[in-house]
Amino acid sequence: MITCLHTAEVHVGTFGALLPDATHVVRADFLDRARADGVETVAGEVKAVLRELAQDGPVLCTCSTLGPLVDDLGLANVVRIDRPAMEEAVAQGGEVVVAICLDSTRDATLALFNEVAAGRASAKLVLCDAAWPFFEAGDMAGFAQAIVEALSGQGSRVLLAQASMAVAAPLLKEQGVTVFTTPQAAADAVASLA
Repeated sequence: MITCLHTAEVHVGTFGALLPDATHVVRADFLDRARADGVETVAGEVKAVLRELAQDGPVLCTCSTLGPLVDDLGLANVVRIDRPAMEEAVAQGGEVVVAICLDSTRDATLALFNEVAAGRASAKLVLCDAAWPFFEAGDMAGFAQAIVEALSGQGSRVLLAQASMAVAAPLLKEQGVTVFTTPQAAADAVASLA
């Protein structure tokens, strides 16, 4: 049985479509507290939840802010949302535009990029912070458009580093941008463990 740990209810639909037989656990408080007080303040609790869920099968943690805690845990059947797409994005080398909407994911995302790239590729980080209020308001069309505007002219290969940002992929592809998104890559990775 695959379990997804989410920090936003909106991800249940996305990952429910990608992993039809998965169970979903939503803990919005984890992200709220991590953003307010730092990831370390929720580390013990998040790791305990992931350990417990992992006893029943593969687990996908869909929150990139919590990603480092997945790595710290070191369980082979717990997948960090952004690692599979990051591996795809750096495979060709060169510069990759790494887009985030929350500054709370900056350090974790760049640390993972540098680890995965191992000097083969470089990151150009773009913070699309003007987009986040649209997400919080449930305006996914506005969210997608704000991401596209923030990324305009930034580069031809873009990694949308947060799961929620995948909604902008179709608009970016229309502009000829090569886009890497985390939901599909992570879903494939966790499904391969089931």
